[in-house]
Parts: sequence; structure tokens; C-alpha cells
Amino acid sequence: MTREAEGNGARSLADKIEQLIREGNVRRIVVRNDKGRTVLNLPVVVGLVAVVVAPMITVAGAALGLAGGWSIDVEREPASPSTKDSEAGEG
Repeated sequence: MTREAEGNGARSLADKIEQLIREGNVRRIVVRNDKGRTVLNLPVVVGLVAVVVAPMITVAGAALGLAGGWSIDVEREPASPSTKDSEAGEG
């Protein structure tokens, strides 16, 4: 997992999560409060719809609104092998 963003406020949190989901190569999003405690652990699966995600973001935002700052850690899909690697094996 890699740290993707840090900030304050529920709206900026929701915007960042929506942006990450739209990228399409994200497997899991973990939102932590400023003390490092996990507030939201969201597996991102193909076909995940906003109807499911929106309430979860709202709850996380409300919890963080009381506590302060947040950070987002992201687990991404493994990078696909480059064409250079596959061409090397063909020779």
C-alpha cells in the first residue's frame, strides 16, 4: 500500500476517493484518521457503484469531521508486464 493523499474535511476526502475509484487500477482504499486509526477500509471491485460507496464515504467523513485530518493509503493493481519484456522472450 502506498500513501496517496492527506488532508482535512469530508468534501475533499470524498472527492479524492471518487477520483481514485475512477482511475480504475485501485484494489483497496484505506482511510485513516490523523492518529493512524483505520476509519474506512474499502475494497474496490469492478462494478462498484456510487450507491454503495457514497454512504460509506459519508460515514467516514462524519467520523473524520469530529477528529480532524485524514490520510488515504491505496493498494493498486499490479502493473501489466511491459511489451519490452514479452518481446525479449520471443527472439
